[in-house]
Amino acid sequence: GPKPISKLPQMKILKPEEFQKASENDSVIVVDVRSYHAFGGLHIPQSYNLDSTGNLPTFAGWVLPPEKDILLVAETLDIAKEAVLWMQRVGIDNTIGFLEGGLHSWAALGLPVSYVKQISPEEYEKIKNEDDILMIDGRDKLAFDEGHIENSINIPSPDLRKRYVELDKDKKIVIICNSGVRSSLGISILKQKGFKEVMNLSGGMQGYQAYIG
Repeated sequence: GPKPISKLPQMKILKPEEFQKASENDSVIVVDVRSYHAFGGLHIPQSYNLDSTGNLPTFAGWVLPPEKDILLVAETLDIAKEAVLWMQRVGIDNTIGFLEGGLHSWAALGLPVSYVKQISPEEYEKIKNEDDILMIDGRDKLAFDEGHIENSINIPSPDLRKRYVELDKDKKIVIICNSGVRSSLGISILKQKGFKEVMNLSGGMQGYQAYIG
């Protein structure tokens, strides 16, 4: 059975320099539980994006390697503690550190950062016919079959951990989901796999359908 909570690792509050040093260990991953637009604006390279307001436990259990230790980025310590509890409920037990001061303190020290371009439905309509644009629909097959953008390819975001090999790294990839949350997870996975030009369709299918009427 599961370990008693008293025997699980305790999440330490780490200063940015300590957080960076810990993240350099191959046994450690960084999980960012902020919103997709916050993650898109600024995040630590190679981190996963699992929005704490989305279906965090399901996607954590789906995509996070259970044998890895986790460093957590969140807006507040309270949000981080709640995320730890949700992850423990699906067997993701090894959260060892929280970034004190968040991305503000990290960036203030000149430490490495990355970002994700967020594009609107209007912007996508202007570029969709360009030869180097590839649209990935990160929703499940049922949602995709009910309606999707023409010429999009259905690869559920968690499946990109393995199915990224089907994609051309020379393409500019746009990912869409229902709201923007799941697509940001997919983008964070692709960036870990070496994809450079990945964009999130902000607002997801909800926003796209509202735009096209």
